[in-house]
Amino acid sequence: MKKYLISGICILISFAGFSQQAPQFTQFMQTGNVINPAMTGVNKFTDFKIGYRKQWAGLSNSPSTLFASVSGQFGTDEPTLSLPVRGRLASRFVTEKPPVKVGMKHALGGYVLVDQTSPTSLSSGNVSYALHLPLNEEQLKLSFGVGLSLSQTSLDRDKLNVSAASDPGIGNGVNSKLNPDLSAGVFLHSQRFFIGYSGNFLLRNKIFSLSDNSTLVGKQKVHHYATAGVRFDLNETWYIVPTAMLKYVDGAPVSVDGSLRVGYKDIIWFGPNFRNQDSFSGFLGMNLSNFLSLSYAYDYTYSKLNTASNGSHEIVLGLRLVRSGTNFSRPSMW
Repeated sequence: MKKYLISGICILISFAGFSQQAPQFTQFMQTGNVINPAMTGVNKFTDFKIGYRKQWAGLSNSPSTLFASVSGQFGTDEPTLSLPVRGRLASRFVTEKPPVKVGMKHALGGYVLVDQTSPTSLSSGNVSYALHLPLNEEQLKLSFGVGLSLSQTSLDRDKLNVSAASDPGIGNGVNSKLNPDLSAGVFLHSQRFFIGYSGNFLLRNKIFSLSDNSTLVGKQKVHHYATAGVRFDLNETWYIVPTAMLKYVDGAPVSVDGSLRVGYKDIIWFGPNFRNQDSFSGFLGMNLSNFLSLSYAYDYTYSKLNTASNGSHEIVLGLRLVRSGTNFSRPSMW
């Protein structure tokens, strides 16, 4: 498991520049460790994901986001002490199979993200660690996580309008700024429910104008994320999972996502999503095998942008790897 994690993180780090940025996706529970480092390694397998989002398709130079992530846990479960049990005949002994004691788990992960909004772009990369503590024998766990990142924001001044590009105060060519950052989170979860909180941009870096990298224009503000969800089994084949995410940044309107995931036999899932003051969405996903999944979401924008936008598209491909000799463990309910 460690081999997969370390190799994956090295691939991701070499994939793009680094940054701390926690974007908001429609399928936010598919990108858990991007939002909350405590969700790193929340499943028992090594989880690779790659995704692409096209925001406001149809608008010239509309934002597009490409991301890739990896996370997984390591550590071993220890068998508890089991003594031989004497049978009816003194010469015979029956040895019980020792029960497994679920122990503390460590997890590593990371992601890279490239967000392009001409003439600006953001390259981001993150490495995260999480500690998973079992609270009872019913698989209730409490996780703590921390993420370290580096961000590179760039401005291609040659793509500005003619009058701005010819301004000697702005100049030409590509100008960029590099910043480190920190995120932290907590996540309480079982196979039946989850609730979590995370804070991103904890270092509150100063923001300088990309035209000259010296004019102070402000400071980053902490991004607060709260997520929650619960699973209801309707029968042996169907289940539903209502989920919600709240995002709060000081000085900005509160953003709330609500979705209802309808699942069939852990094979296919679909449902609606709503984001206040922004969009209605629909999503559809499928486990193509024990190791491969694919999901898609479409957002219909009901704000003023709907007159020029054809909506937003988001696709996520997932790959799950398990250690040789171990059984496959189904993904968590989300």
